[in-house]
Amino acid sequence: LDASRAEAARAVKVAEQAIQSAENCTSSDWNSTVTHKAAEAAAQAQKKSAEAIARARMAEERLAAERKSTSFWRKQAQAAEEEAGSLKTRSAAAEVKQAVMMEELAGERRKAARMFASLKQEFVQAEKKQGEEMSMIQEQKRSLEAELEEAHKEMDRKDLEARRTLEAEMERKERPKGPNRMKPNFRRPRSSSQPREKKSGKSSPVPGQHETSLPENEATRERIIALQNEADTLRKQFELVKHTSMDEILSLHRQSEEWSNQAQRAVAASTAEMDHLREKLAAESAMRLKLLNELQDIRGTVRVYCRSKPCIPGKSSPKSILKIPTHDILLLNEDTSPMSFKFDRVFSPGSSQYEVFSELEEPLISSLDGFNVTLVAFGQGGSGKTHTLLGDVIMDVDDNEEGNESSLPSLRSHGVQLQAIQQLFTIASHRTDRYKDVFSMTMVEVHNEKLFDLVAGTPSAERDGEVVICETRDRRRESSASESAAGWRKGKLEIRTNIDGNTVVQGLVSIPIRSFEDAIEIWRESIAQRAERLRAQGTDATKHERKTNVITTIHITSVNIATGVGTEGKLQFVDMASSDIVRGSKKAGEDHNFDVSSAMGDNDTQFSNKSIVAFNDVINARCQFDRSVPYRNSTLTHLLRDSLEADTKVLLMCCVSSEQAHLEDTLGVLRFASRMQKVSIGKATKHIIGSKE
Repeated sequence: LDASRAEAARAVKVAEQAIQSAENCTSSDWNSTVTHKAAEAAAQAQKKSAEAIARARMAEERLAAERKSTSFWRKQAQAAEEEAGSLKTRSAAAEVKQAVMMEELAGERRKAARMFASLKQEFVQAEKKQGEEMSMIQEQKRSLEAELEEAHKEMDRKDLEARRTLEAEMERKERPKGPNRMKPNFRRPRSSSQPREKKSGKSSPVPGQHETSLPENEATRERIIALQNEADTLRKQFELVKHTSMDEILSLHRQSEEWSNQAQRAVAASTAEMDHLREKLAAESAMRLKLLNELQDIRGTVRVYCRSKPCIPGKSSPKSILKIPTHDILLLNEDTSPMSFKFDRVFSPGSSQYEVFSELEEPLISSLDGFNVTLVAFGQGGSGKTHTLLGDVIMDVDDNEEGNESSLPSLRSHGVQLQAIQQLFTIASHRTDRYKDVFSMTMVEVHNEKLFDLVAGTPSAERDGEVVICETRDRRRESSASESAAGWRKGKLEIRTNIDGNTVVQGLVSIPIRSFEDAIEIWRESIAQRAERLRAQGTDATKHERKTNVITTIHITSVNIATGVGTEGKLQFVDMASSDIVRGSKKAGEDHNFDVSSAMGDNDTQFSNKSIVAFNDVINARCQFDRSVPYRNSTLTHLLRDSLEADTKVLLMCCVSSEQAHLEDTLGVLRFASRMQKVSIGKATKHIIGSKE
């Protein structure tokens, strides 16, 4: 608009000058000619002025449209900020609900434990009481049996006495009387009066003898009858006690069954309630994790996780310098000068590999939907980076000593990388009727700023490998296809930028993987080949791994069978070199008076590895929003440029040690992770591709 106005002003000025010169001229021809030219100049100036006005109107309309668009996008940004705030609020509410549910669950557990303890105590008391009653009943039974036996003996004795008495009585009754008995008399006869009197005196019974024997017999009979009655009474009492004891025993058995059924019902109810609360807690945790991932996607920041390695038993300082009060807070050196760090998740030293993968599963699996995802394992030497990403690598020592080159190492306790690949293939196998998923794998090693292809030369690469060729505007794939085989044989690797602006390594071997077992086989062959190469060079494998960065990339292409539209995703795992800091004159662990608070104020951590130093410089530049970020200062940062820029979900796994001797290294790693949390990558987008037919 300003240019049009200036041009119109210049045209009007030229016309005015022409008219003035025409008026000053005396010649009529010249005057008419100049006047005509002045009129033409004025007309042209008027026309240009009208065009300038029209352009001005168009510019004003465009400006109004831009203002309207700006206002619309400002409203959209405000809505996004409000949505982010609402998501944050929902996340906080979910955390509060989770805490409440945890408290309720703990209370219910305590309540169930108390109820179970009381039921157990009552059951034990009932059993004890039942045992005491049973013992009392047994004692009563034994006493009654003893009394009954005594009664039987007494009855037998009384019966024996009664029989003897009756026999004696019968004998007495059967014996003949004295006066009627005829006895021979061999003496001299005497006078009749004297002998008769004497004989009658001897043979006549004593007055009252028969009368006294009859009451004695009656008393014996009465006594026998009384003893029989007492025996019958004791027998009846014993039968009554026996039946009563049996009824009490049966009632105690029924009561014990009722008590046991009540205890089982109470335990079942408590178990069901605990399962319900556990399910609610799992649902709340899943919702919290989902909201957190959505919030992180909107913010576009780096997700930072921390995993601590437990102390090794038998060391001089078995006490851990790390405390984990909550799932996102880490305390360092709590006893002397405590410092706190907050991350997205802090894993305890006893966390399993599956627990770590469950926390990272959702962002990692999103690569199947067309997103770029990068997981970086950062930490000091021996802190568990390779264990977290890959797992435990077990070399066959016996076969290696014998020189058997065909022996391959075994991978145990699969880490996040292998579990993610397995989950990708599981999901792909469940949607084969709708999508066609293609996976390929590359592995590159960065050591001393040099690139090494870990896959090249393996049997899988010789069989199915394809060389990655960078496609640019000057060189197409067709023209460079003839160079692919030669480049592969030479093993020349170059970092280039393709036509889409992505960073690729030309000459790298890409192997298609069709199953999880293929990925395991590629890793085993690569590890065995690298071990053989280091053994031939006479290099210590442990020292080599501490200075080496390994980048594993899984390229995923998914095409909808019905529509032909698909997505391209990339899942990248970076096992970085050891982030050990530069030591002074003192060795690690000698300075027990190391001041954590003073070290926290120092922002310049001097790492011993050059690639880690360059990576730290890049992160510092990104935190300070510098215009020029030194990506090309190192081969590692040059390779990870796409991952540290926009359009990527970046996850950092911070691995630290819990031992006192590694305090400085642990502090340096935690400080780096805190700075990494401030880097804004941007919201990741979905990479959609059209039909390839």
